[in-house]
Amino acid sequence: MGWLSLPFIQSGPGLSRRRLGAAALIALPAIVSATARAAARSVTFAGYGGWFQSTFDPLILGAFRKAHPDIAVFYYPVGNSYQALSMLRAQRSFPSTSVALLETGVAARATAEGLLEPLDAGSMPVLKDLIPRATQPNVAGPALMLDNLALGYNPTLITQVPRSWRALWNPVYGRRVVLQTPPDPLGLAMTAAAAGLYGAGDPKTSMDIAMTALEQLLPRVGMWDPIPDVYTAIATGDAGLGPCWNARAQAQAAMTPGRFAAIIPDEGGPYLTTTVNLIKGSQQSEPARTLIAWLLGPEAQRLLVEAMFYAPVNTKADIPAAALSRVGATPVMIERRMEMDWIGITDARDQVTALWRSHGLDAH
Repeated sequence: MGWLSLPFIQSGPGLSRRRLGAAALIALPAIVSATARAAARSVTFAGYGGWFQSTFDPLILGAFRKAHPDIAVFYYPVGNSYQALSMLRAQRSFPSTSVALLETGVAARATAEGLLEPLDAGSMPVLKDLIPRATQPNVAGPALMLDNLALGYNPTLITQVPRSWRALWNPVYGRRVVLQTPPDPLGLAMTAAAAGLYGAGDPKTSMDIAMTALEQLLPRVGMWDPIPDVYTAIATGDAGLGPCWNARAQAQAAMTPGRFAAIIPDEGGPYLTTTVNLIKGSQQSEPARTLIAWLLGPEAQRLLVEAMFYAPVNTKADIPAAALSRVGATPVMIERRMEMDWIGITDARDQVTALWRSHGLDAH
């Protein structure tokens, strides 16, 4: 398989489907709120929309606004990291965005294209307090938060808590599995999880192992790439269980108690890193740096854990053990994490997608 041998699986402890129109991307300055335009110190923050925005903006950014009333923050929602990248490309000559959230692989592309301003501990001391993997040489911005791959399930259909990934292959559940396929990050992470679960140790054979394991899962899959998402499919009973991201899953469980629950399996699994980035050429670089440093600090990190169920990156954040357990960040759970090279998998995602299709791993 050569370089298509899951180079993104590494040993060691530990989309929205619609593109934004070009006009919407370029027209961002026209829709910035009057408050943000009028403020001498303002930051336009590009982050994910939907459920993420509904919590992050009022709770996380709300706490920042209270601590820094002299800085106005305008939240601009984007569907996913690729849409954010398209927006930054469109704004290259005159950026109207100051800070952007990007998944690691996409952030590496943006860094290579010169769209992001590198951050270092000399100018931002809080970076010294972060976990080692929070900063990477080819990524301008540090990790803000981690999201574990989890197993979502409907308790009315799956009455015993599925504590292992192997539950997906259990014939007792019939055709109740729902899968999101590549190039969505969920599908890419599930590829890595399948390879690790069934013994991939050599990167040269890991893709073959993953494809064999996923082919054996075919009889269990009753739904592919559900609309709007796997969380809704499980909560409505259209599916019984499936891989999902823990942060979104915990939010879904709170919205639909008794109809959706999630667990990080005992074997551990991959996690997705979201970076926070300063946009090169931003007209509000100084307040943007203030915001980024605050987001990486202990107060914001604790809020991200307790309110949004993301694993923290700041080692000095004082977070209760119960909260850390819920986000997969206890010492034991960290040890079981599967490291993924998201830069490598982002570059190879089209090839991985083609392999899924060639093995019949899609709606057909």
